Amino acid sequence: MQIKVSVPSPEDASAPHPLMTVREAAKALRVSEMTVRRAIHDRSMPAVVVGRAYRVPRTFVTGLLDAADGGQTTVAAELAPTSAGHSA
Repeated sequence: MQIKVSVPSPEDASAPHPLMTVREAAKALRVSEMTVRRAIHDRSMPAVVVGRAYRVPRTFVTGLLDAADGGQTTVAAELAPTSAGHSA
């Protein structure tokens, strides 16, 4: 499976990176880092594994926040994509 990730060009340094650290995701969602790590491990939150580090797609976090701003109660596991190749 190929995954295409667009990375901001150096000219557009002000654009946020498409992947967030666990700390950044936790801060954006106002939860602990452990909560984010647990969500990644139980596959209710997608993540990219880079070595021993986890990165969370910014689009997933913003999707959760957008749904909440729209007045919806949103469960992360319902928005997480399911893939057989995911290994956290």
